[in-house]
Amino acid sequence: MTENSKSELLEIYKLHAELADRVSQRREAANRLHIGILSGLGLAASIFIEAGITESVNFVFLAVGILGSVISASWWVVIRSYRQLNAGKFKALDELENEIAFPFFRREWEILKTGKKRNRYWEITNVETFLPVVFGSLSVGLVIISLTR
Repeated sequence: MTENSKSELLEIYKLHAELADRVSQRREAANRLHIGILSGLGLAASIFIEAGITESVNFVFLAVGILGSVISASWWVVIRSYRQLNAGKFKALDELENEIAFPFFRREWEILKTGKKRNRYWEITNVETFLPVVFGSLSVGLVIISLTR
């Protein structure tokens, strides 16, 4: 491989690593958006109920529960999509690392996955998907409460 080819490959690698980082930043922004929407929905419902409009509590619980369930499901799908996108980007980076002097990402994963112990490293998407499940469960609970009252 010529020096020009190596230089070009390294620039491609740097660009691809930057693009992978940008995907992670977009995923973080999407998480903030979903948390903000769900928090706002909960706040609006609590203000409505606190205002003393008790004859509509079941409707409020039902509406918030359904909307919260849909938003939580949407959030879970978005996280899954970003995970798949990043997996593809890191697979491509892994292939590029075959041609450079030090396979940084491959080595990082080897270190993180040593022993595959949970106390060693938890993949961020496994942690991220916990929140939509919690919000979704709470939302389904509100639907059940509204239908059984």
